[in-house]
Amino acid sequence: MVAKLRLVFSITIVFLSFSGVAQSTYWKNTELNALGKQFSKQRLQVEKGKAFILNKEQFLEALSVKGDTKIIYFPNEQGNQIPFLIEDAHLFSKKLAEKYPSIKSYKGSALHDVAIQVRFSVSHKGVQSMFNKVGEKGALFMQKAADDSYVLYRRTEQKKRDLDFICRTMPSVMEYSQNRTAKLVDDQTLRTFRVAISASGEYTQFHGGAKADALAAINATLTRVNGVFERDLAINLELIDTTDFVIYTDPENDPYTGSLSSQVQNTLTSVIGEANYDIGHLFNQQDNTLDGNSGFIGAVCKDGRKGSAYTTLSSPTGDAFDIDLVAHEMGHQFGANHSFSHISEGTTVQVEPASGTTIMGYAGITGDNNVADNSDDYFHYVSVVQIRDYLKTVSCGQSQVLTNTPPTITSLLDYNVPIATAFVLDGEANDVDTFNILSYTWDQIDNGVVTQATFGPSNPAGANFRSFPPSLTPYRYFPNLNRILNGELTQTQPTTGDSWETVSNIGRSMNFSLTVRDNALNGGQSISDELRVSVINEAGPFIVTTQSNPESFVAGTIQTISWDVAKTNLAPIGAETVSIFLSTDGGLTYPTAVAENILNDGSQSIIVPSIDTSTGRIMVKADENIFFAVNAASFTITPSEIVLNFEEVEFDVCKPNDISIPFKYETYLGFDEESTFSALSLPSGLTALFTPTTATSTDTPVVLDFQGISNLAVGIYPIRVLASAATVSKEITLQLRVYDTTFDVVQLTAPVDGFEDASKDLVLQWNDQIGNTSYDVEIATDVSFTTIVEIANVNTNAYPPSLLNNNSQYFWRVKPKNDCGEGVFSSPFSFSTIEFNCTTKDATGLPILISSSGTPIVSSKIIFYEDLPVADINVIIDLEHTFLADLVISLTSPSGTTVTLVSSSCGESRNIIATFDDDSPLFNCAINPGISGEVKPLGSLSSFNGESILGEWILKIEDNAPSDGGRLKNFSLEVCVEGDFRPDTDKDGVFDDGDDLCLDTPVGQEVNASGCPIYRFPSENFSVSIESETCRANNDGALLLTPKLVLDYQVTVTGNGVDLTQNFSNSFNLANLASGMYSLCIRGTDGLITYEEYCVEIQITEPLPLNVTSKIGLDGSQISLLLDGSSLYTIELNGISVQTEVANVVLDLEKGLNTLKVFTTIPCQGVYEEQVVFFEEPIVFPNPVRDIAHVYFGPTQENVEVRIFSADGRWISSSTIAPQEGKIEIDFSSMSTGIYYIQYAGETIKGTSKVIKE
Repeated sequence: MVAKLRLVFSITIVFLSFSGVAQSTYWKNTELNALGKQFSKQRLQVEKGKAFILNKEQFLEALSVKGDTKIIYFPNEQGNQIPFLIEDAHLFSKKLAEKYPSIKSYKGSALHDVAIQVRFSVSHKGVQSMFNKVGEKGALFMQKAADDSYVLYRRTEQKKRDLDFICRTMPSVMEYSQNRTAKLVDDQTLRTFRVAISASGEYTQFHGGAKADALAAINATLTRVNGVFERDLAINLELIDTTDFVIYTDPENDPYTGSLSSQVQNTLTSVIGEANYDIGHLFNQQDNTLDGNSGFIGAVCKDGRKGSAYTTLSSPTGDAFDIDLVAHEMGHQFGANHSFSHISEGTTVQVEPASGTTIMGYAGITGDNNVADNSDDYFHYVSVVQIRDYLKTVSCGQSQVLTNTPPTITSLLDYNVPIATAFVLDGEANDVDTFNILSYTWDQIDNGVVTQATFGPSNPAGANFRSFPPSLTPYRYFPNLNRILNGELTQTQPTTGDSWETVSNIGRSMNFSLTVRDNALNGGQSISDELRVSVINEAGPFIVTTQSNPESFVAGTIQTISWDVAKTNLAPIGAETVSIFLSTDGGLTYPTAVAENILNDGSQSIIVPSIDTSTGRIMVKADENIFFAVNAASFTITPSEIVLNFEEVEFDVCKPNDISIPFKYETYLGFDEESTFSALSLPSGLTALFTPTTATSTDTPVVLDFQGISNLAVGIYPIRVLASAATVSKEITLQLRVYDTTFDVVQLTAPVDGFEDASKDLVLQWNDQIGNTSYDVEIATDVSFTTIVEIANVNTNAYPPSLLNNNSQYFWRVKPKNDCGEGVFSSPFSFSTIEFNCTTKDATGLPILISSSGTPIVSSKIIFYEDLPVADINVIIDLEHTFLADLVISLTSPSGTTVTLVSSSCGESRNIIATFDDDSPLFNCAINPGISGEVKPLGSLSSFNGESILGEWILKIEDNAPSDGGRLKNFSLEVCVEGDFRPDTDKDGVFDDGDDLCLDTPVGQEVNASGCPIYRFPSENFSVSIESETCRANNDGALLLTPKLVLDYQVTVTGNGVDLTQNFSNSFNLANLASGMYSLCIRGTDGLITYEEYCVEIQITEPLPLNVTSKIGLDGSQISLLLDGSSLYTIELNGISVQTEVANVVLDLEKGLNTLKVFTTIPCQGVYEEQVVFFEEPIVFPNPVRDIAHVYFGPTQENVEVRIFSADGRWISSSTIAPQEGKIEIDFSSMSTGIYYIQYAGETIKGTSKVIKE
């Protein structure tokens, strides 16, 4: 079968890029910077755009042309005038339109391209328009800037809003049907609902102050909203006759003072009357506010509720108001819940990662969880389903039959894919209305809390892929193609604007919907279908392993493409064949198939086509499946003068038949020489004939005939085919595989005949033989093979059965085959599978509290002592918790495999009383208990199959939010293994048929290696008092040991030369101990029970030496002390004593000599003494002096110039001296008796001292 791959064509279409048949004159180009970036009262901030001046009179004159349709021109981004065929959108009721004839709403499509649609409003306030090209992301807006100036911009060019929107709608659960129906909005009915819009005084003042001003703004918003509602939902909103009755002009006198939801409902009820509208809404303005509330989810047509909605914004205009707020709240009114998943609301439709990006998401207002800055203008599939289902329950509104026929869709199939592997989803739809343009949206529809922090390839629930706006292409790559080409298949902790797409690295199911819209202008119809992608944990990743680095290949050469099959050829994926495609544009498209429907065996030789490219890429895609892989780097293909273009390079032939192989002789680069064909490396007995024997022209068909095949033995023969010209020779090597119609009997090898206790996961093996291309394998329960339980055909000499039962006998045989015929089955071998045994084991130490404070993680464990492989495992949980969405519960095996059972599931539901079993249906959330009965976990418990049960199995409960708590009451494992559980009646882990000498120990009792009880002293049985040495080396330490239980005790004390054993009953005292470590080991008995020895280390301490470190302050007036060695110190300074427990002390010094003492309450620690001199001027000592005088400066490090003068002023000497420890020495021994003056000059030291020389 030839695989079909829908190829991606990269075509750039410039939005609104054609020219009109006749140019209008009412739009004139101008410069954007001439308008300024902050536009008037609209508070419109645009980084890029196109500016125009409108001649309003000419524009209105064109609109006034009689007829249901008319041609109106609008400029595009290039400044060209584009003609649109437009019609009245009939937004106002007939009476309201008559009352306000200058306020209009229109819709239409480009005259020459119906894919380009326009919605615009016209009033005395100007023109506001929105252009959308079907399948193109990002609407184009024309909005008034000032006077007659307009700016044309895309929303993506508008600055992000500064405020966060608060939707105050409470998340009640609306029904969401998950029946995989292909119906969506397809009943060919346009439903018109009467809408009552009230305007607060603030809203009216913002827009000009008059009722007509507010009505013009309301008209503009609903024109935009109707465009989305008509396309996605076939819903039209029409303003009621008395709309202006509830438009208020004075903020001081309107009925809106704070409780807007109830106040607008009361206003509409009393002023309009419940019978006179179907849906009501308040538009409000308040500075620095983004706020909204629909009042109720599903309120349309319900008296007392249908008018409870309001929307508030500081600048209530433009798409941020119309789509992000008004359409969002109206979506609630029509029955849709939020589709975001950054927090849990328990609605089952939280299917967009983090903030989401569709109308019912929270794009741009969730901080780190923002997927994008703004919402896209479409409803997610689940929102459309909810609104569709809600409309089936109401009877108000007017229905109009549409002639528009809904599209049809080809039913989608489910697929199994390997982990960590890209895939592509493709759909097919048709529409008999050929003028409709179909768009396609692939949405993941898995409910679950997914935040920026939890988004990633290991997420077991919720969305791995964000939603993207409708596209003209019916396929979508997962993840997007650019990430695939860059090898970025996974993503964690994405930020705003990132792709928010990741393949799964774990086994899980992912569900997707395809929505096909026909985008009809007057009421769209849409169709949908769903499929499931099951990620198989045992297979993958599927990757291309060759061409990983830039390389260069010559056209016409043979290259090998290799890939990691990664068990994708086996069940349950079963991709037996793949196809290989070549891209020449860097991987954007893959138009050239270089090998089709080849075996998925991991390698294929291909002939490089003659395509000149430097950006070649290879895709290997599974046939009849969706997964694929591309090579890691671009490569270059350089042209060759000659290419021998064979369709393949390996050929099979059956003896005695000869074979003819056609190929094309191709030339490039202007090559026109004559080439002669020949075949080299021919085996003896084989001849090769070429027809024709030479060629000159490109695309010459040639036939290569091999004759004499009957002369060859079975085998593979490489044959070199050569084209030789005068200046160039090219060759290619073909593989000729010769087979025979006779076969040797296959020799079975493993398991050996009669093998017993085989695992269900065994692999059957046999000897491979040249000439065999495949093998038929049969497995039966009887030797005559009348009851065959499994049949397979494989192309290797091994097969892993998948349908075996435990404790059963089987017979198996193998038959060889090739393209020439088949042999006979081998003589059968038998084997018996090992017995399958099950047990249930409970965790001990329960219940465990789950605190409501913080985000605790608690765990419970079950230990198995047998080394047996898991065949099946179920998890039993009884858990109390008040908000299940806070919890992630997982089970981890001794081998380290982790399977998630529950992850942020079931919203506000509480409690779990359930058995998690792979063979049960996936859990549905109830109220209390939220999860109950036998249910399938989010992860696959089969991931544990084959692992040993030996060791600790850990149940982990992560509570990811504060406030709610609970407890784990019970945790059990139902485990089935291959083999026999050893008997352990008392469940103490010591087996009854082995070492257990005490067979009846109570459950939970600690035992020794012989299975006998271990008795331990209570944890607080002993009180130990310690007295340390009174002084160092006094050896007067002591200990007192006092037990609570009255038993016969024996204590052994060792350490520091002590080795003492003594019996006691009430207490034990030991004195005269030196400082150091001692070991106390205590045994006890009551005559019947002997307690395990209890040992404790104690320390006898001795006083530390008193240690005092002093430091004089910079100016010498203070001394700081660092004290160590005691907890209480006595400090005596100049005869005054104080006591302190502080280790750092600062003391003020007196002038002159200060005497310091420090001591403790323990005399043997000694006394610290120090004398400190403090003075403000230098002091000479002694004075009078005989020989050496000491001059004290106090603490200083600066150099001092010292000059000495006699009493009559005569200079004696000068020197510069560096003080040592705050003083210098001057030698007067050689000077005469008399009076001298010493003068000091330093940076800070100044002064003169008088000295008497004796």
